[in-house]
Amino acid sequence: MKGKFRLTVKCLLQNKLRFILTIISITIAVSSVLLISSVSSFGASALWAELDSLGMNGLIVSAGGTAISERDIEKTAQLLGVEGAAPVTVAAGKVFYEADKANVMTWGIDDRTNDVVSFELVSGRTINRNDVLSSNHVCMIDRTLAESLSSGSDILGKTIEVISDGGENDFTVVGVVKTGQGIMQSLMGSYFPAFLYAPYTAFDSDPDFTQVFIKTDGMTSSSSVRENVIRTMGDVTVADMAGSKGTLESMLGTITAVFTAIGCISLIVSGLSIMNIMLISVSERTREIGIKLSVGAGSGDIMLDFLCESVIISLTGAVLAILLSAAVAAAVRIVWGIGLTLTFTSIIISILASMLIGIVFGIFPAYKASHLKPVEALRS
Repeated sequence: MKGKFRLTVKCLLQNKLRFILTIISITIAVSSVLLISSVSSFGASALWAELDSLGMNGLIVSAGGTAISERDIEKTAQLLGVEGAAPVTVAAGKVFYEADKANVMTWGIDDRTNDVVSFELVSGRTINRNDVLSSNHVCMIDRTLAESLSSGSDILGKTIEVISDGGENDFTVVGVVKTGQGIMQSLMGSYFPAFLYAPYTAFDSDPDFTQVFIKTDGMTSSSSVRENVIRTMGDVTVADMAGSKGTLESMLGTITAVFTAIGCISLIVSGLSIMNIMLISVSERTREIGIKLSVGAGSGDIMLDFLCESVIISLTGAVLAILLSAAVAAAVRIVWGIGLTLTFTSIIISILASMLIGIVFGIFPAYKASHLKPVEALRS
């Protein structure tokens, strides 16, 4: 077997340029599929994390005719399938710090919100129960807002001026969180505002809650939880964000499948190039094939030789594609901080797909070589 492998490689290297160009086409094709898979996987996970950070991992309850009471919130938190419930007040506002200003969405929250909205704390602390009970004028801001206001310097402990529906007040920054400014900011630019989170009592000592964020446990049907919430709270509107995420996931899957199909077209093109060089190789080595057949080699041996050549070409391209994709992913991670990774599954699939391409597109040239007539081949 080792001898056959050496002989196959020697035959391929008889025309190095043709061999290298074919491998490059395979490498590019497989790399495109691997990187598409990596980008789609990263994009989906990043989008889910961002939606979770905006409270879109469960249900959003909006008041109907009357405000939502604290008792309703407590009863809802005890429902089957509910992992947590937290009231939220939301208003548009402006933030001023020294010579800088920014448009923000001010969120009035309490300590329960930490269990419902997936805050990723970068520095400082979150809003606690004492902040709510004491109506402390403290706040958390998202990282992008912190960087724009402080020009890269530490803004923790600094006082910023906030103008919103609750009036004009000074707040001390106690925390910086990573939320709401990743994919959404990239897609919507300046139309997507920064976020500021403060105790709702700092805006209004006795607010009328018009929105409640509910985090579901992920095991109970969100539609079932939604029906129970409506029965408990009465005249409310409940948006099923968890269900919407399922629809969005399906859409992302379709988009990924389309791009993967486009990548697979390049695989087919590279497979055709393998077939082309193998047919050329058969025509160039007709006399060699005739000699092998005349000294007792069977048609199966000839066919296996050529199939081995096509598989080695495709596998070499696949290995180089894996190395290239890993290098690109590492470069993207270092330069832009985007965590692209190649999964073990995608690597195995790419290797198997390359072998299949080599076999499928190598069969016809191998068959043609194996069915040459020895006498006619020796005359060539």
